[in-house]
Amino acid sequence: MIIFLKKFSAYFSASLTFLVGIKAAFSLSISLQTFLLIFPLLFFCCAAIAWIESAQSDVSSRVNANENDGPISLSISRALDTVKIHPRDDESIAFQANKIVRRYLDKKCISYKDYKKWRDKNSNIFTAITGTKGELVGFFDIFPLTEHAAKRIVDGSLKESELSEKDILPLNMDKSAKTIYIASIMANPEQSLFSPIVAKEVIILKFVEFLIQEFPPDEDRSIFAYAHTSYGERLLKNSGFTNILLSKDNKMRDPLYQLSPDGYREAFKIFKEFNVGKNKTDKMKRRRKIKLEAESARGIAAELSAA
Repeated sequence: MIIFLKKFSAYFSASLTFLVGIKAAFSLSISLQTFLLIFPLLFFCCAAIAWIESAQSDVSSRVNANENDGPISLSISRALDTVKIHPRDDESIAFQANKIVRRYLDKKCISYKDYKKWRDKNSNIFTAITGTKGELVGFFDIFPLTEHAAKRIVDGSLKESELSEKDILPLNMDKSAKTIYIASIMANPEQSLFSPIVAKEVIILKFVEFLIQEFPPDEDRSIFAYAHTSYGERLLKNSGFTNILLSKDNKMRDPLYQLSPDGYREAFKIFKEFNVGKNKTDKMKRRRKIKLEAESARGIAAELSAA
């Protein structure tokens, strides 16, 4: 309320001063009737602007307060305790995510209607992460590919935009999928539950958790991703991915990277070590390691949202 009163007083005083200045400069005469019309309008406009700005400041203050309670790793750990995988039968969330992709990433991405057919075939390909009240924090898309589609991705003859429903394995074949293609990972730019950096890290960590749970490492399973920027390429390399296809040799015109079965198993071991804690002491250890975990996971994401 104090912020609102300060802002309102400043805006209202400035507006009155401006009007008095205009009146004096142009020798204007203002009748009582005109004044009674202008005064409440001016009062209302200044109050509305002050209220909106004070509300925005309050939201920002709450976000900063949450993050200033401790290091960024602690903020991420707290956020992880409040988010969840959203029910997959909620089409409103899927529709919202598709709109966000079209607005912020790619206007030519697959339509909601066509992507629904893919999700009907395999509901695991799209995962939304939401807050306690269903607020969309972010989402990711992971495609278990058929052997034919995987070969064409690896040899560079198939672009991501050319994938179709027939290239995605059905849900009942997820456990036997050998080629996992990471299509996108994105934090919702419109969410206000967490700061952008916390939201991004939370989505990446939930992505890694989901990937390991639904597609655990085995003798033959590999993870593939394109590096769309030099920054993304460095992250992939630092996370154990190796370049298997140069940008000049594929239709995407970006280098393709692979996390081999051995590399995937090693990443799995690291992730398990970070998440074994149950008691208070173990949870504190986990919080201290969250930042390292996030940096490792970010390498797997590797600028995928630019796809």
